[in-house]
Amino acid sequence: MNYLRPQLLEQLAGAYALGTLRGPARARFGRLCQHNSAASAAVQRWEDRLIYLLPVVAPVAPSPQVWARIAQRIQSRPVDSKRGTGWWRWMAAGALALSLVVGISIRLLNPPLQTVAALGDDRSHPLWSVARSGDSGSLTIRALQDVRGNAQRAYELWALPRDGKPPVSLGLLPRTGSIERTLSTTQRLALLASSKVAVSLEPPGGSPSGQPTGPILYVADVGRTG
Repeated sequence: MNYLRPQLLEQLAGAYALGTLRGPARARFGRLCQHNSAASAAVQRWEDRLIYLLPVVAPVAPSPQVWARIAQRIQSRPVDSKRGTGWWRWMAAGALALSLVVGISIRLLNPPLQTVAALGDDRSHPLWSVARSGDSGSLTIRALQDVRGNAQRAYELWALPRDGKPPVSLGLLPRTGSIERTLSTTQRLALLASSKVAVSLEPPGGSPSGQPTGPILYVADVGRTG
């Protein structure tokens, strides 16, 4: 299969994000996403589109009359072999549809983390990794080694929007361990509009002005793959 065809790639990525791509085909496409940036980016685009559907999709419960009619039909009609086969096929189809809805909901409500950037002097041994949730609503920042340096200074992460607007702070970076940070609307939109992130050296507690005040230590491209 020629995965380089853009139309086919979009179709497969959409089916993968929705959960309708199943079995061996899903496994193959999942493996492709691990080393093909175009496939991973396509899946991420679909996840970003679909996440916004959750607030506008309201659950609809069947009316009591519908349940009463179903119960009446079950109790009043004998189940012959043909009718029984049809009934169980209908039940199987309903179960499959329910499993798809549940699978999509779980995927959208708990989207996988997607790499934003690795930051440091040495790309092979970066100091921090930055990942975001599928809806870009939060960041997980991990110190990949103990970050030494002046204990009286702080390392601050910045989103650098493509449109030339001022940098937007994404918060301080940990010296050890990892942290998860919920982004404000301003931070989230700035990250989505950025092609690069940067780290500056700031006073304790971060920049007092809302803009980088110390030297820029590291700049990295924003990854669009998961």
